Amino acid sequence: MTTTKDTVLSACRQLMQPIIGILLRNGVTHKELASICKQLYVQVASEEFGIRGRHTNLSRVAMLTGIDRKEVARIKDAWQNNEQSEQNQQHQDRLTRLLSAWHQDPDFSTADHHPLALTIDGDRHSFAALARRYGGDLPASALLKELKRVGVVADVDGNLDTSEHKVIATKRYFVPAQSDPGALLRAGSVLHDMGATLHHNLYKANQQKQQPLRFERRASNALMPVETAAAFREFVEQEGQAFLEKIDAWLSAHEHSNPDKNTPHLRLGVGTYLFSNPIEPEANEDASNEEDK
Repeated sequence: MTTTKDTVLSACRQLMQPIIGILLRNGVTHKELASICKQLYVQVASEEFGIRGRHTNLSRVAMLTGIDRKEVARIKDAWQNNEQSEQNQQHQDRLTRLLSAWHQDPDFSTADHHPLALTIDGDRHSFAALARRYGGDLPASALLKELKRVGVVADVDGNLDTSEHKVIATKRYFVPAQSDPGALLRAGSVLHDMGATLHHNLYKANQQKQQPLRFERRASNALMPVETAAAFREFVEQEGQAFLEKIDAWLSAHEHSNPDKNTPHLRLGVGTYLFSNPIEPEANEDASNEEDK
């Protein structure tokens, strides 16, 4: 008889298979992953399974995780909040926000939402002004260098030494190159967002607590001819980009105008992704019998 735990472990195998592929390609061993898993077991058990909103005590964490109390205490004492990953994700979100504003804010874009070519410095219609408004506390020079490095901003004029030298956004979203460590951090953030939505819908959505289900849908067909893959990819890229730009415009229109540290706020968004899985044809039973003779 299949138990709930069997089902969860089966789902876990599907979840972990692409993650293990990423880890192996970057030299992460089973032992290193096991160490991270142990830390996460303690972290999640401590934060989400306490009574009346408090953190879980050592004994309960040990009971839930199967890790002895001394080891739980050692892990909690050496607890490293994943600040670097969070900072990198915030950095990527900030770059995307800046690029989006370059396409949306009338001071930096055309009426039909195309980015204007901006001078580097200046009080208005300049990259420095854009960075001051949307780049947070990061220097404009550092932002421009990073955006150029990943190929989403390009020089317009040939003479880079003149005050009239301009730059322009070539893409609306910041997506790190595959070889960039930022791409790996982004992949982790995407998987976290997707997993958090599934976890919320499975265990946290509750009408009595006014926690509605989060939107999560798929559209798929398992009978598609192989030759349709390229056309479908192009269709998704066009329609998905248009959809995300509409979402981005809504978020920009409703964000805090002057947020500060004391202003409560959320990170809201929607993710889209294309998937493609080959389906092996079933073996012909008569042919198999012939081969066996």
